[in-house]
Amino acid sequence: MTASPVRYIGGMAHPTPTLSQREFRATLAYVLKALRASDAITLGHLNRVKIRHKPDGSEVTVADRGAERLLRARLAARWPADAVLGEEYGGTLASRGRCWLIDPIDGTASYVLGLPLFGSLVSLLIDGEPVFGCIHLSALRETTYAATGHGCWLTRGGGRARRVRVGAAKALGSAQVGLTSVKESDLARRSGRWRLSKLARSAGRLRLVGDCVQYALLCRGALDAAVDPLMKPWDIGAVAVCVREAGGSISSLTGVTQALVQQTSLVAASSAGLRRAICRQVAGR
Repeated sequence: MTASPVRYIGGMAHPTPTLSQREFRATLAYVLKALRASDAITLGHLNRVKIRHKPDGSEVTVADRGAERLLRARLAARWPADAVLGEEYGGTLASRGRCWLIDPIDGTASYVLGLPLFGSLVSLLIDGEPVFGCIHLSALRETTYAATGHGCWLTRGGGRARRVRVGAAKALGSAQVGLTSVKESDLARRSGRWRLSKLARSAGRLRLVGDCVQYALLCRGALDAAVDPLMKPWDIGAVAVCVREAGGSISSLTGVTQALVQQTSLVAASSAGLRRAICRQVAGR
């Protein structure tokens, strides 16, 4: 199946690419089937996997690599002309045309401990903008997915999907804020630029949920915000479209809302006001 011509949402200063309803349904069905196939690898190795470390110090396992190979093969079989960028095998972050982003196991640090707080991220960019994304939490048997203009949805245990939205806007002092790590912050062994200590003192409650799980919780109103001080394109694509379609606000920690997949940090919140308040605390902006 070849990709259809790119469509854009009209009436906007900067037109946003989008999928038709038919394309969304066909893409979703195919990607979910591929993710379920990759579950055999990720869940098959859970609780008995050996870890290795990449040059940057992050963990990697045979499950990460095996799952990415499978997902790449499935995408290439359906859309052979599309670019692909994945965490384990690299690729090209294409700024024009269609480009898939793959993170086979987001939350490998939890995965190697046998904790179910990890997921697989698959997203589609068109002209550099995320237009489709899945946050697939295989151990929890749930998937949050979205496409630009089509809403954000949650399905559990293979059941019927329901549309989800972020919770009501809250002030930072009463908000539950998720956090993945203290990397690149003043709480790290080597102090970095982000002032997470100030956020910890200002937020209503700081929860160390972590990785893509916290964005799935934000999309259904269980968390009010989520913060990641260090991100890569494959971490961002799927969560960006899910948060936006759930009615949330998302940017880098410096407040940049454009070209999100090129940013190296992320904050998402139930409202723009809460997101900006977090940026002010963490980055002084």
